[in-house]
Amino acid sequence: MGAVDITYCQMLQSGGIEEGPFDVALIEGAITEEWQAEQLKKVRSVSKFLVPIGSCAVCGGIPAIKNTSKKAKEMEQKVYKDISNLTSLETRPIDQIVKVDGYVKGCPMGERDLTELVISLLLNKQPDFLEYCVCVECKLKNNICVLVAYNEPCMGPVTNAGCNALCPSNNRACYSCWGPIRDSNAKALANQFTKMKLSSDDIFRKFTEFGQPTKEFEAGVK
Repeated sequence: MGAVDITYCQMLQSGGIEEGPFDVALIEGAITEEWQAEQLKKVRSVSKFLVPIGSCAVCGGIPAIKNTSKKAKEMEQKVYKDISNLTSLETRPIDQIVKVDGYVKGCPMGERDLTELVISLLLNKQPDFLEYCVCVECKLKNNICVLVAYNEPCMGPVTNAGCNALCPSNNRACYSCWGPIRDSNAKALANQFTKMKLSSDDIFRKFTEFGQPTKEFEAGVK
């Protein structure tokens, strides 16, 4: 922390330099309104590095569930009655608006990856992020497989590691809050869920609970 100056962060402190320039801009949250997209573009223009942190910023997160609904307007009407002033957009991850220089995954974001990112930028080296699935973390902790042993619909085989297998370590199925591993075999896991008697709607929800269908998960929701 002694090597880093936090010049602007509304969640931590009042005031600060909002205009930049910034060596590193860490962006949390998804884009749901046009003014946010414009603000993001401005931050990108004054930042040397820009990195989304957390599932909402990386892949849309839970707010992106609305993108999969055909009744979004109907639900807005039920909640707000008068929707004439609503300017809500389809929820978008950060990299759909601006160029990003990396990702810190997780919900919440991973402390290990955030530390690795900042230290790597200070040392001018490539960050060493985990590039394997949650199942590997389970094996390293000698966990019993909840998918095989307990017949729980676990997303661990297709989910990027980094959470230290938190849910499976407590005998609960992985929710995929860290998003997909790059080479995930979503189709194979979806087929396994079908054998476990999950409905097509339940399988769809499994692959979209923490973001709209990503490129890696598209095969699992078809």
